[in-house]
Amino acid sequence: MAYKTYIFENSPDKAKRHEMLTSALREHIGADSAEIFYTPKGKPYTKGLANDIYISVTTTGEVMVCVFADSPVGIDGEYLPRFNDKKTDYLSIAERFFTDEEADYVREGDGDPQRFVKIWVRKEAFSKYTGKGLSDFSNFSVSDGDKLLNKVGGVPIKKFSPAFPGASDYLFVIAGDVEK
Repeated sequence: MAYKTYIFENSPDKAKRHEMLTSALREHIGADSAEIFYTPKGKPYTKGLANDIYISVTTTGEVMVCVFADSPVGIDGEYLPRFNDKKTDYLSIAERFFTDEEADYVREGDGDPQRFVKIWVRKEAFSKYTGKGLSDFSNFSVSDGDKLLNKVGGVPIKKFSPAFPGASDYLFVIAGDVEK
């Protein structure tokens, strides 16, 4: 799958984020009239274009990352310093929202929140790939309990490293068969 990544400064204003995304799409395809729509679960999509364009977006910390691709794609990311909070019980969250295998993976990390984050971004990326959203979290696993899986339902899931100042403070994962 060919793809193009755009990185923007994150905005709390949903309309501004939509405007940035629409502008990037128009630049990407070279058409001033291209529009972006959203499914009821919030997945962006286009219609009426000569070629299908698949879109996935993640906002975290100071950045918004969007990917346009020629086949289904899902991206998620997290700003890692926010997980240094010692007050949050990530294992309890994992036990509530993750599969048993995923909760085991988090549990084996002896309280390391990075294990929780690694599961979370993979689950979000895959959910964005399918368009089913968070309600689908219990229907698939991204870990076998000991390690992270490279594929879920035949869909590749891997670390994604967009380049921007401060990128080392973030973890991004992409779902889909991505190639530049």
